Amino acid sequence: MRFGQHVGVGIATYFIAIVPVCAWIIYRQGLPFSQLWENLPSIFLQYWWEITICFFLCVIGAMMPDVDIKSRSQMIVYALLFAIDIVLIVLKYYRASAIMGCIAMLPMLTKHREQFHSYIAAFVIPAPFLFIPILFGVELEFKNLGISYYVSVLAGYLSHIIADGEGDWN
Repeated sequence: MRFGQHVGVGIATYFIAIVPVCAWIIYRQGLPFSQLWENLPSIFLQYWWEITICFFLCVIGAMMPDVDIKSRSQMIVYALLFAIDIVLIVLKYYRASAIMGCIAMLPMLTKHREQFHSYIAAFVIPAPFLFIPILFGVELEFKNLGISYYVSVLAGYLSHIIADGEGDWN
C-alpha cells in the first residue's frame, strides 16, 4: 500500500480505537464501564485534547512501520521525533532525549519489511507512549499510565501491518 492509503486506514482504524480510549478515560474517572455510552458526550467535551492527540497518534502509528525505508512516512515521523527531541532538550530532559535519539536510529539498521513489519514490533515499539504522563511528572501508578496513547499507536501500527497483509510474529 502507499502512504495515502495507510493514512486513510489509520484514520478509519481510529474510529475503532476510540472505544478503548474512551473506556480508559472512564476507568480513570472511577466510573464503571457500563456508563461508557451515557458519558460519551461529556468525555468528548472534557477530554477533547486527549482524544485529538490519540487521533494523531493512531495516524502516526499507521506510518511507523515504514520508517525503515526512504518514504513520506519516514520524513514525517523523523520530523516529529526531531521536534520532540528539541522540546526535551529545552525542558532539560537530556536522558529522555538521548534515549529517543538512540531508538530513532534503530530503523536504519534493519531491512524493509523485517523487524518493523511484525506483530511483535506493533506491541513493543509503541510501549514508550505508556510513560508519557510519567515523563511530565505524574506519579507512577497504573491509572496514570498513557494507555490511551499506547492503544492509539498500537491500533494504527496494526492497521498498517494488516493492510499490507505481510505481518508475522518474528
